[in-house]
Amino acid sequence: MTTTRAGLRAAVLLGILGAACCAATGCGDGGGRRAGAAGAPHFVPATWEGGELRNGALAVTHGGVGSPRDWSPDCQVAADQALAALRAGAPALDAAVAGTIVLEDNPRLNAGTGANIRLDGRTIQMDAAVMASDGRFGAVAVIERVRNPIAVARTLLNTPHLLLAGEGATRFAHAAGFADEVPSSPEAETKYRQRVAQLLAGRGGEGFDTFDWRRYWNFPEPLPAWLRAPATAGSGGATADRPPAPAGRWDTVGTVARDAEGGFAASLSTGGTSLTLHGRVGDVPIYGAGCFAGPAGAVACTGYGEQIIRHGMARLVYALLERGLPAREAVRRGIALFPPEHSLGLIAVGRTGWGVAANRVMACGKSAVASGDTIVAR
Repeated sequence: MTTTRAGLRAAVLLGILGAACCAATGCGDGGGRRAGAAGAPHFVPATWEGGELRNGALAVTHGGVGSPRDWSPDCQVAADQALAALRAGAPALDAAVAGTIVLEDNPRLNAGTGANIRLDGRTIQMDAAVMASDGRFGAVAVIERVRNPIAVARTLLNTPHLLLAGEGATRFAHAAGFADEVPSSPEAETKYRQRVAQLLAGRGGEGFDTFDWRRYWNFPEPLPAWLRAPATAGSGGATADRPPAPAGRWDTVGTVARDAEGGFAASLSTGGTSLTLHGRVGDVPIYGAGCFAGPAGAVACTGYGEQIIRHGMARLVYALLERGLPAREAVRRGIALFPPEHSLGLIAVGRTGWGVAANRVMACGKSAVASGDTIVAR
């Protein structure tokens, strides 16, 4: 079975790479009607945009798949901050980190100060990663008690390691001079209450509708009383005939950047999901899954982490850039490969431009400099 799946996956990847030639030469329609990439139906994702820009500094940000489009101004602030770093002479790596720090400091996004509270109602564990086109990669997983995990991941590049996890990552951050603080916020507390109400009403999603999470409870403290029984009239406002208020399901935030010298970088930061056992690691710190950068460009993902890991999604989309596909088309084809029942968002920059795609709504920002003029595409 493993060999069969590997063969099918290779065939699909070869197919989309072949279809890329059609897109580049004009034999495909490249638009909204259904035509065949890799023999599969062609579609326009729920979010899809991009453009051509062959020279100069360029930055693209996202607020997580599922984030409302009217949050794009927040992402634009982050893109502009990344661009400001590029214009000041910073390499793509530092610009990508600068953009994501802005997103981490926004409490309504799921990273840093807005990171999701875990199922026990107390724990906040975060993942972050950076990668530059020269191959440098640094990541932290299930880190706690820091405000900006992306800055810790950047600092890890000063060590021989690629990834630190758990208490070791937290102690490393504090030893490196990062303040010991719990990045909680009222916005995160509201999201937690909404998600728990959905879970107790049998609408948790992410596998928790059928998973016996009480049986495998592994948090330091015992199972709280409010999680021991299904929802009642007083538990989060959910009843049999009155579902809980819709919960924010937006995810990982990130930035991709290209500097004036043609260097690329990607950065990602996430508060993960409330519906998880203690110590769960998503796609963000996994090499080639959440983000990837190389001489052909940079890619950053957001969405259902377990599926992103299974697909090696960032590395897969980067392979399309490497073969010459424009970033706008590369991210679309990445979405086409993903199971539609699971959320996925992608941003990418390449040698010839940028692209944004998601199978749900997704806020984003993009900012660039060409011929000395700032170009902001909204």
